[in-house]
Amino acid sequence: MVTVAKLSSKDSIPDISVNNIKVKQSELGRITMELTAPKMVSFQSRDAFTEFPKGLEIIFFDSVMQPKTKLTANYGISWDNRRTMEARGNVVVYNFLKREQLNTESLIYDRNIRKISSTEFVKITSPEKIMLGKGMESDEMFTNWAIRNVTGTIYVNENK
Repeated sequence: MVTVAKLSSKDSIPDISVNNIKVKQSELGRITMELTAPKMVSFQSRDAFTEFPKGLEIIFFDSVMQPKTKLTANYGISWDNRRTMEARGNVVVYNFLKREQLNTESLIYDRNIRKISSTEFVKITSPEKIMLGKGMESDEMFTNWAIRNVTGTIYVNENK
């Protein structure tokens, strides 16, 4: 007996598919953000979304075009109408100015309220300490953050 599987529905074929993408966003002639990804696919359905199935890197720049924050993840999806983005798999957010790093497996960015959050286990490393917990919230540049449920803090003494 031979079984024939449905190859694809109309909604499963991307409207746009790009390999090795590099996108720069600017305001008033200054680069504010740079996104790079090995692959991007976009679906322009009623609930339009753009997917980065092989990972992505986003660098945000300050007013003098110096890197401010960097996000990397193994997978990303951005929902146009919802104005949200989710990064999954080895998510790392680094704040260059504060030298702080967030590690988690899932992170959501809500463009409507300009906040990032996670309900997963998080590790935040700073020059002074390493904090562990479940769930976190932050402003969009990972400058002001709070862990919802702190499960541990390790203080780092740089003199030893």
